[in-house]
This record gives sequence, C-alpha cells and structure tokens, in this order.
Amino acid sequence: MGRRHLENVLTELHAVTVRDGLAFPKYFTGWQDGSPLDADAPTYAKSMLDQLAWWAVALRTARATTPYPS
Repeated sequence: MGRRHLENVLTELHAVTVRDGLAFPKYFTGWQDGSPLDADAPTYAKSMLDQLAWWAVALRTARATTPYPS
C-alpha cells in the first residue's frame, strides 16, 4: 500500500498522525539487554512521543471546547 493511499484512508477516518516515527527493522539483532543498539533511538523516540503528547493535549482541549462535527 502506497503512502498516498494510506494518507487518504486516514483522512477518511479523521485520524490525526504524527510526522516522526520510530521503527526497529532489525529488532531481532538490534537489541541488547532490553535496549536498542542504535544510539539515536532515544532521540527518535523522544521526538515522536513529544509530538504525540502535543497532539493529545491539543485534541483534548479542542474536544472540551468545541465538539467535533459529525
């Protein structure tokens, strides 16, 4: 499934997405003692989680102020 197609599906579902993501394509070899071997993984995770937290607050505030039109 192409990225554009997925964007259209998410738009139809009124989904809100975050731009940054975090993936571990070599999860079976990229970990040691429960931690990722990629030194940049914590930075990527923080970026993604910060965006997710921002959206959570923004959407909670918006829903409390103005109900989403259906």
